[in-house]
Amino acid sequence: MCRPSACWRAEPGDRRNVINTRIATLNIRHGGTRSAEALATRVLGYDADLLVITEFRTNAAGMRLIGRLEAKGYCTTHPSTGPNQNSVLIASQYVINQPGSLLGEGIDTRHLLCADVNGLLVCGVYMPQKTAKLPYWEALITQARLSGIDLLIGDFNTGNNDLDKDMKGSKFIGPEMPGRLIDSGYTDLWRSLHPGQREYSWYSCPGNNGFRLDYIFAAPELTQQAFTCEFDHAPRLSGETDHSALVASLGWP
Repeated sequence: MCRPSACWRAEPGDRRNVINTRIATLNIRHGGTRSAEALATRVLGYDADLLVITEFRTNAAGMRLIGRLEAKGYCTTHPSTGPNQNSVLIASQYVINQPGSLLGEGIDTRHLLCADVNGLLVCGVYMPQKTAKLPYWEALITQARLSGIDLLIGDFNTGNNDLDKDMKGSKFIGPEMPGRLIDSGYTDLWRSLHPGQREYSWYSCPGNNGFRLDYIFAAPELTQQAFTCEFDHAPRLSGETDHSALVASLGWP
């Protein structure tokens, strides 16, 4: 049973204090069917307060994953989708409430799933491919801060064409989008802690060119409380999925 007490609290002046909160996100590749048990063990091993699983599917493997998460005390939420559709699963050790539409009409929750996680507004992100992702980026850029969303977490399927990709890799569509999101008031947590560094969460096949596709963006109130944000390449290198996980710790070390 998920815990009702908060791991974060509002302070005077609407300043949020996050108390030792661990966040993890992982793309499990087409529902994780090929490595379902290993992936469930992997995500449980992060011991995260908040999990965002992308390319989640409501198939048998997805239901087993939910079962294992809920057996360990997680609350879960995901869109109502067919078993062959990729979407987002949000899991939390704390109560999850559905705040309704935060990003405007016509936004498919398979790609942008918002939830109130015991007072913290979270958007689980799984951007579609090619130009189909651009309207979803626009929704985040124009509406996320206005809607008070604290954290944007998941597979954004875009980066800039400098440090976020191998020099030989194909150029991103919409490479300006992360910068515009940052200009709207969010911080790319991994980049803020690793300025100038190259590290990738997905590699093309063929070509073996690296791309950074997975992000945690935080509102200013939380950015100052992020003290770690690191990629875990083990699920990708072991073949459980084709993405690396991203794991962050917020609070005061």
